[in-house]
Amino acid sequence: MNKTLIEWCDYTWNPITGCFHPCKNTYCYNTTKLSSPLNRFGAKYKQNGTFHFEKNWKSRQTGQCHVAEKGEIYPYGYDPTFYPHRLDEPLKIKKPAKIFVVDTGDMFGNWVPEEWIEQILNVVKHCSWHTFQFLTKNPERLIKYEFPDNAWVGTSVNSDIDVKRSNIIKQAKAKIKYLSIEPLLGSITFDLKGIDWIIIGAQTGKNPFVPKTEWIDKIIKQSNKYKIPVFFKENIKQYSNYFVQQFP
Repeated sequence: MNKTLIEWCDYTWNPITGCFHPCKNTYCYNTTKLSSPLNRFGAKYKQNGTFHFEKNWKSRQTGQCHVAEKGEIYPYGYDPTFYPHRLDEPLKIKKPAKIFVVDTGDMFGNWVPEEWIEQILNVVKHCSWHTFQFLTKNPERLIKYEFPDNAWVGTSVNSDIDVKRSNIIKQAKAKIKYLSIEPLLGSITFDLKGIDWIIIGAQTGKNPFVPKTEWIDKIIKQSNKYKIPVFFKENIKQYSNYFVQQFP
C-alpha cells in the first residue's frame, strides 16, 4: 500500500493489478509513457527460486489471470494478477484513511475470479476505521455485491455517452455512490439524482483535450440542485468558474 498524489485519497492499495479493458492509454498501462509503472519497472517475476526482471513486460503476458508470489511486481505484465500477500496491508495502517482500491486495474472486470473480490471485501469489513474507494468501468458486476458503510463505489464517465454506467451505479448496495468524470470529454445532461459524490478532472498528457466551461457549469448546477458534494481536481481549475474539493 502506498501514499499517493491522487488528490481525493490518502493511499492506493493494489491487491489486484491489470485488466482486459481495451483502453490502452490509462495511467498504468500506457505503452509509450515513460512514467507509467510498467515502463518504469517492467515485470519482476520469480523463477526456480530466483527473481528476474523483464523490461519487455508484454512478453510476459498470456491473456489469462494469475496469482503472484511475494516480491513479484507485474510478473505477467498487465494480465490481471492477484497479490494475496497484500491483503493485510490496510490492517497495518491504524490512522483512519481514504484508500483507493485497485488503481492499476479493474477489480470488477468480468474476468476477475469471485474469490479475489470476496477476499478483498472481507478485509474492508474488518477495517471499519478506513474508507475504501472502489472505481470500475464495469458497474454491472459491482451492483451484485453488498458493501459495508465504509465503502464508496463509483464508475467512470466522460460524457453523455456513458449515461448507462451512471444509471447502473445508482443501483449499487452502498452508502456512497459516485461518478468519476475524468477526463471530462463532453456535455453531461443526464440526471444526477441518486449520485452521492462527483469527481471532475481534465485530460492530462501531451496536447490534452480541453473541456468547455459550460459543461462544468451544467454539472455544478445539478450538483447544487441535488446537494451533491463535488471534488475538482487541480487540473480542471483553469477551465472552470468554480473550484471546490468536497467529500461526502
